[in-house]
Parts: sequence; C-alpha cells; structure tokens
Amino acid sequence: MTVLRLTVSAAAAFALSGCASWGILPSTTEKTESPFQTYKSAEDAYAQVKPFVTTTRELKDRGFDPYHTPNIRVLNYLDLVPRFMPQQSMKMEDLDPAVQSCLTMRDRCTGWLAEPSISSKDRTGNVALDVLGFERETTETGWKASMLILIQNGVVVYKLWSGTPTILEVKTDSKPLGPLQDLSGPAASAAAGAIKP
Repeated sequence: MTVLRLTVSAAAAFALSGCASWGILPSTTEKTESPFQTYKSAEDAYAQVKPFVTTTRELKDRGFDPYHTPNIRVLNYLDLVPRFMPQQSMKMEDLDPAVQSCLTMRDRCTGWLAEPSISSKDRTGNVALDVLGFERETTETGWKASMLILIQNGVVVYKLWSGTPTILEVKTDSKPLGPLQDLSGPAASAAAGAIKP
C-alpha cells in the first residue's frame, strides 16, 4: 500500500500544480498518401475537373491517376450503383442525367475515387495524470476529403465532392484507480478502499 499511496500523492501534487503537456507525451500522425498536402490543394484540383470537358489524360496530369498515384480506387458500375442508390426508395430516374447515362453504359462507366486525408493524434492532457494512468486526453486534428469522378468513354461526365476541412476531436479516458483500474476481485476492492479518505 505504500507504493499506492506514493503514486496517488505524486499524481495529486502534479495535478494541483496545473501541470500541462510539455510535449513529451506520445503523438501519432496518419496520412493517406496523395499529391494533395492540404484540404485547399485537393479542393483546387477538384475544381479544375470539368464534366464533359476533362479527359482521363488531363486527370492524370492533375494528380488523379489510379495507376501511378497511391490510394485512388477504380470502381465499376456495380460498385457505383449502391453509392448513388443506397436505398430501395431511390430510383434511376431520380439521379442526375449524367449519372443515369453512365450507369446504363455498364462496363464503359468507371469511377475514380480519391480520399486524401491527414490526421494527427496528440496526447494533450496533464502529463502526470497521463503517465500514472489516471487520465488520458487525446486531441485529434486534421482534414479529409472524398472526390468521386465518373468517366465514360475517356471523358469525365460527373463529379461529386464531400469533405471535412477541419477536424478537432478531444477524447478523455479517466481511470479513478489509475494503474489499479484493471485489477479484479479482492485486489480491486482493497485498492479502492486504500485510496478512500
């Protein structure tokens, strides 16, 4: 119990001192490799794609090349139908005429799907409480985008954009018993009793 008391006392002392993250807590960065380093660069490249004008050759010149650019999916018409008609209540005639035309062409209708993103997760809470296992705060920041381009006979006929320009999510996990939280049975009861005033 001496170790437990020292642990609790140390955590309390650091917490009361208002100790914040000093940049020594772990952090992770997740990035979907693509030619787009920012949300704005992806948005600008998408804006240059013109239905019934832009060809597949021009798409490749602008970074949309599934055969040389990582993480661009090639979708056939069977992949595309559930995306445009996710519910049985939707009918073909409800879709944009360009989408209708492309889907009815079956094998001559192809979709290119690019989903660039950057996500960074940093532990931003109190260092002492984090290290001792009492409270862990994680802040996630970044952005993500999704660009779907329909191609028929080598020419773009439709495009669809969605995205989140700014991601900011804070998650806090608290364990009142700290490192003893995962104990069970008599050990957990004894630990809980030991830290009560």
